Amino acid sequence: MSGTTPLPSEEQMRALGFTDHREGHWYLCRRVGSDTTLNVSIEKTTGRWREDVLNEFFGQPEFYESMREPFRTDIRANIDAILVELAAAGITVTVVHDQYRLPTH
Repeated sequence: MSGTTPLPSEEQMRALGFTDHREGHWYLCRRVGSDTTLNVSIEKTTGRWREDVLNEFFGQPEFYESMREPFRTDIRANIDAILVELAAAGITVTVVHDQYRLPTH
């Protein structure tokens, strides 16, 4: 998913754990499961963001909504906690959990 968000100061972004190793972008990577991370990239000039929940073993999207309990709920809760922390700092990023469900045919 993607959208736009206002950005706090550089100092606040760094305090939240964002880095800017890629010129013009803020990047955050947080572990939300044993091999699963939430990754957020934000363009500095536009506030345009993108999020990905990735399986770090395979370097692809983690379809945690198709996992058994308690894994599904734990990953979802960890993501939501990070989003609340970002929102408290004025950064509006969302994750649509259902997009991380394996497609059924």
